[in-house]
Amino acid sequence: MTNFDVRRVHMYFSLCHQVKSILSDYDKTWFIAGGWAIDLFLGRETRSHGDIEIAIFRIDQFSLKSYLEDWEIKKVIDGTFHEWKNEQLVHPIYELHASHKHSNMKMEILLNENYQSDWIFRRDSRIKLHEKSIFNISEDGIPYLKPEIILLYKAN
Repeated sequence: MTNFDVRRVHMYFSLCHQVKSILSDYDKTWFIAGGWAIDLFLGRETRSHGDIEIAIFRIDQFSLKSYLEDWEIKKVIDGTFHEWKNEQLVHPIYELHASHKHSNMKMEILLNENYQSDWIFRRDSRIKLHEKSIFNISEDGIPYLKPEIILLYKAN
């Protein structure tokens, strides 16, 4: 887009705005991940997205669970869904799926490692960045993981 039009972006990124609205009072760091993050970086929707992923720091898992009290959240272990009671989720568990109890809204939640003020790549703890440097905020206020972080997770 050459001329930034918030209404146009809002229309195209309605699912991202819906998540932003849901998390508007959540006081911990979160950001859009996956394909939507790439599209937010580009400022345009490049493909149809069937789902949405958000990322949080693992240390904030109970805070998010408490905040999403109207959501059923399941942990993923070896590709299968399991009830997440109130146990501390530790590495290698990093994927959660949340479904709102009264609507069709669903989102995937990815737990990210951090220590002090550093984000740590879960596949190789030697890769670290200051946690504030792994995400951007779109012109309409949606936090999203930077493309280099998304692509790092896509690399084998």
